[in-house]
Amino acid sequence: MTNTIPPLAQTPLPLETATSAPPAPPVPTAGSSAPAPQSDSVTLSAAAQTGTQLLGASRAADGINHAAVAQIRSALQAGTYNVAPEDLAQAIATVLKESK
Repeated sequence: MTNTIPPLAQTPLPLETATSAPPAPPVPTAGSSAPAPQSDSVTLSAAAQTGTQLLGASRAADGINHAAVAQIRSALQAGTYNVAPEDLAQAIATVLKESK
């Protein structure tokens, strides 16, 4: 991924009248040959590109694991969804600890 930054506009700075600064260099006019404008570019590392892709994917996601929901729903409808009481107690305890 490469981002190119266009050159800044070449506007003359205002002269300060309170100091005796040397005169400003002449500003090129349309008829004179001015140097070609330069452009800067930025290249992102592979890690930064991956991070950008992951961030975009996370922003696009709705936060629901639809495959897991479908699997649990199917097991509930079939009557085959079983939870060990110890696992349920541990999950409740974890949620209560995180909410404090």
